[in-house]
Amino acid sequence: MLSVIESGSLHGIDALPIHVEVNTGERGELRWVMVGLPDAAVKESQNRVFSALGNCGFTLPLSRTTINLAPGDVRKEGPMYDLPIALAVIAATQQADLKYASEFLIAGELSLSGKLRSVPGAFNLALLAKKLHKRGVILPSACASAAVFAEGIEVYAMNTLQECVELLRGSNQFSPLKAGAVPCDEETIAHDLGAVRGQRILKRAVEIAVAGSHNILFVGPPGCGKSMIAKCIPEMMPPPTYEEWLEILKVQSACGLDIDTTHRRRPFRSPHHNVSDAGLIGGGIIPKPGEISLAHNGVLFLDELPEFKRSVLEMLRQPLENGTVTIVRTNGKLTFPCRALCVAAMNPCPCGYMGSRQRACTCSQRQIQSYRSRLSGPLLDRFDVQLEVQPVDLSAFQTRSSAEESSLAVRQRIMAARKRQTDRCGVCNAYLSASQLETYGACSQADLRWLQNACEQLQLSARAYHKVLRIARTIADLEAAEAIQQPHLMEAMQYRCFDRAWR
Repeated sequence: MLSVIESGSLHGIDALPIHVEVNTGERGELRWVMVGLPDAAVKESQNRVFSALGNCGFTLPLSRTTINLAPGDVRKEGPMYDLPIALAVIAATQQADLKYASEFLIAGELSLSGKLRSVPGAFNLALLAKKLHKRGVILPSACASAAVFAEGIEVYAMNTLQECVELLRGSNQFSPLKAGAVPCDEETIAHDLGAVRGQRILKRAVEIAVAGSHNILFVGPPGCGKSMIAKCIPEMMPPPTYEEWLEILKVQSACGLDIDTTHRRRPFRSPHHNVSDAGLIGGGIIPKPGEISLAHNGVLFLDELPEFKRSVLEMLRQPLENGTVTIVRTNGKLTFPCRALCVAAMNPCPCGYMGSRQRACTCSQRQIQSYRSRLSGPLLDRFDVQLEVQPVDLSAFQTRSSAEESSLAVRQRIMAARKRQTDRCGVCNAYLSASQLETYGACSQADLRWLQNACEQLQLSARAYHKVLRIARTIADLEAAEAIQQPHLMEAMQYRCFDRAWR
């Protein structure tokens, strides 16, 4: 007898419908045949399903059984098909009347005892069920909480195979999960800017970068506070809107990450410098989001930037510019969002003490040049704010930490500046197009001539010229100024240190 259970397959951060078809009672050798481009984990599901069915009191088919995962030209991976396969076998052998199975999208991994285990993509599958006008989804309890935020469908969190069978037979003992409010966690500050002593210029540069979503790179000797301030940035940013949080949820759910559904927070990703191309940008045989997409609407922190492989760093150029990553394969292409604030930190030389007032540099000129050449000019051009950082004076530690401005105080100014930007053109200043910049980045002819002369003397590229204008627009927004003025341009020009010193 033939039975069909509907499930889904992750294709990037989107889910595609998969029909799990099971046909029993066939003539021939007593065995299970699985078709439909399954990977090794899917092929092994028959062993898990065998044990789960037996331990839950169901009998196995006593005839040749064919399992088809349709469509057959889409590769299937992972153990998420265990539960739909088991339910399809139960229906095909007429051990239970699963009359409501067609109303749900079903996914879940089975243990040998019949208990359900978490699978990636719960929220993505719920979005697919909503698109297909299904009544709801049936998922393991361990991952179902993320699916409730797909409005308009029912989400049933199940613990065992027997519970799923009872639900699909029409039992009334189960209730769908309800989505609760997800408040913004505005008061909890794990890394407070007020704990950073001194570094007034660095704090000002970071405030400007966060206010306009400008990528920032700072260079300084070890121990000057680069990493410490980078960890403060997520809490300086405005809390994500509900729409932004759903975008974060979609990417993280597709990657199977543990998701905190009690508060809305921006992600902070800090990959080690041995990360691969696919690990940072995304990809693989079945393409998945990389670290830059997992940081979408949050912060991507690249510490010790020159220690990353050059091939990996060069792949950042297009995503940092466009806010998206496009992975192309022979069977199509996938686009992942990656509109993250990129924060990078590095030492000025291999020993780390070039230009330091505390220790002498021991590197030769050749070593310094080799170290800096790991970063190409086009990549450096993608960082709007570039700042050299000096070690903090130890006398700053004699003052009380309360004398330093807290992250909450800085966040209020940043939120006000961002509101002006979104009210004006709908995006942060870092993402203004050339035409928008010409309209909203207007300044006097005398100021434009000053900027043009400065860029010609420093031999800045056209991209750097526009980035200076965008930074100046952000500085003006922080001061609630309608137009860009020369002091804004002069301050913005100071944050392009590599254009002057790294030639």
